[in-house]
Amino acid sequence: MHFLSKFLLKFFGWTFESCEPIMQRCVLIAAPHTSNWDFPMMLAYGFEQKLNYCWLGKHTLFIGPMGTFMRRLGGIPVDRSKKNDYVSTLSEEIMAKDSCILIIPPEGTRSRSEYWKSGFLHIARKANVPIVFGRLDYKKKNLTFSKHISACLSDKEIMSYAQKFYHDVTAFNPTNFGPVRLKPKT
Repeated sequence: MHFLSKFLLKFFGWTFESCEPIMQRCVLIAAPHTSNWDFPMMLAYGFEQKLNYCWLGKHTLFIGPMGTFMRRLGGIPVDRSKKNDYVSTLSEEIMAKDSCILIIPPEGTRSRSEYWKSGFLHIARKANVPIVFGRLDYKKKNLTFSKHISACLSDKEIMSYAQKFYHDVTAFNPTNFGPVRLKPKT
């Protein structure tokens, strides 16, 4: 998969940048998430860079032989219809592995969302791992990873960094990429 991904990304003119080498255990924010193309692009970069991704997917993707394939790609099934403590489960998953880069699309949907979900902050804090922001820019044909951000920083500091990091990115469907912000606490 490494060589195939490297060939395809180069063939289609995509490039990769990282502010620093990505750590073996972290929460990787995948944004903008506006298209079904975002996931295979992020996976291709993972194969190309030899990263050990873990990612969340609808539990229905993990049925039968397809489920085995999805798990081999790093998939973790999520059943949204059931109330689960995903923060604890996912932080334990990260801590239990020598290498686990957990990809989370904080928008939670490919449609426009006015707020990001804050689960990534809680998972990173509970697992005591840094946050890395990743952006797929379809105009520049580039994936960029940010520097490592300490999960110990305040929500405001982390989101301020995120707003600067994503301010000029062009999503696959630009109108579906909403503001980079958390819902105000009530």
